[in-house]
Amino acid sequence: MKNLIRTIGIDDAAFQRNTSKETFVFGVIIRGHNLVEGILRTIVTVDGWDATDKIGVMISSSKYSDQLKGLILGSSTIAAFNIIDLKKLYELTEIPVITILPRLPIEDNIKTALSKLDDWEERFAVLKANPQFSEISYKNQIGEVCKKYFQQVGFNNIEEAKEVLRISTYSSSVPECLRLADLLGQSFKGYTIS
Repeated sequence: MKNLIRTIGIDDAAFQRNTSKETFVFGVIIRGHNLVEGILRTIVTVDGWDATDKIGVMISSSKYSDQLKGLILGSSTIAAFNIIDLKKLYELTEIPVITILPRLPIEDNIKTALSKLDDWEERFAVLKANPQFSEISYKNQIGEVCKKYFQQVGFNNIEEAKEVLRISTYSSSVPECLRLADLLGQSFKGYTIS
């Protein structure tokens, strides 16, 4: 795999949990581990059901869609509990999808948090239908070993996923595309769309 592959990191903007109805979601495209080539944006509903489709359209309608080798998320939930169907997102974009987390989610905690929503069982079913978590370790560009939990759809094997993570991660354990999407999202703290 070439070292100058393009990846896209997806994260939501900061929002007011009790008052925001919608929030921005950003996609940051990085070539290799350090060249920002583009920023995409869409709007999703807080606690809605539109994240998978909106992110899929955002990417598929961009000029980058046929150049991306990995779509990287920090979780399969965004905008609070707008659940991302990882298999459907892969089908919509035809780009292999990875979620990476520092620790495994605790199922009872997820159920407790989701139970505040009327359709929590349906949301939980989508989460459970996503691929199982596995441990992964890879080296970043400065040679440090990074250990995460991940889900993936669309890669031929774990080595391909590791290679995408290795190429796109510079000096932390988070790929630069995802790290920058998070920073961009955090800059909207205190901002409300509606």
